[in-house]
Amino acid sequence: MTRERAGIVSVWLAALVAAVAIGLLASPERQLTWVPIAMVMLVFVTALVQLAGAEPEGYIRRMALSLSGAAIVLAIASGVFLLLGAHAVILV
Repeated sequence: MTRERAGIVSVWLAALVAAVAIGLLASPERQLTWVPIAMVMLVFVTALVQLAGAEPEGYIRRMALSLSGAAIVLAIASGVFLLLGAHAVILV
């Protein structure tokens, strides 16, 4: 696996770890609250991983691939949370 792909896949794995952690540690009332927080953290992780590679060629493409994969993982996790009874807490 190339270094470029390793960086992208590592962000996807971090998203999977975040989804599992949310499922195990957050109460059902708060699971959907933690998903966007995890995505924001993954944006920072992605930037750090891609900047650590110090390869300017294809930076935007690698960022887009990393974050779109992470978003898909978290979207699937959100669907699972909803099926298992989680619900969004709306603060008014």
